[in-house]
Amino acid sequence: MKIKQILQLITLFFCILFGSQALADDISKKEAEQWANDKGNEILNILTSTDIESKYKQLDDILHNDIDIDYAARYVVGKYWNKMDQSQRDRYLDLFQKYTESLYKSYPLTIDKGEVTFTVDNVVSDVKLVNVYCTVYVKRLAQNPQNGSKGGFKVIFVIVKNDDGKIKVRDLKVSESSFLISYRDRFYKLIHEENDDDIDWFLDDLEMRIEDNNEKNAKLLQDEEF
Repeated sequence: MKIKQILQLITLFFCILFGSQALADDISKKEAEQWANDKGNEILNILTSTDIESKYKQLDDILHNDIDIDYAARYVVGKYWNKMDQSQRDRYLDLFQKYTESLYKSYPLTIDKGEVTFTVDNVVSDVKLVNVYCTVYVKRLAQNPQNGSKGGFKVIFVIVKNDDGKIKVRDLKVSESSFLISYRDRFYKLIHEENDDDIDWFLDDLEMRIEDNNEKNAKLLQDEEF
């Protein structure tokens, strides 16, 4: 797998883990560190598996269990959520989940064991959030003498705890760039610039993108490019 694809895959999985709100003091430093280590190792172990069917199932489970899909979906469309009637909202929420699933399956989903590692460096509580500072290391980057970072790049996980006590990720930042905001910018452009603020057009467009992604993913799987 190419280095660029490895970085895209890692950031994709962490950037699409969004959560719901809670007070920062609900998550202790020890709990946050344990969560980061457990979740990171779980994802890396899944990505090193060669059983693609099992891999998809496990990754789908992570998306369904570790993401507050409704919150993420509402956030990325912002003001347009209030312009939707109930039937449009129901259709959009369903499409958003399918779109998210189709995105991650468009990436190569296998890495060599030991190719990617990470460390949890610090945990800092904010007013309503907890920031978990990590460093992700890619072996091939470290082996490049021209790479001054020694193969590592900094990642900040912004985590919260929902009402049932489960920790989820609100946002992820790489080089101070928020993926949640970037995701929102993408959807605003899709609604405003490409569909003239027409919600039904936007939903039809999103559905077609999902179909296109699924067709491409099926071909990649058939060609064993993963």
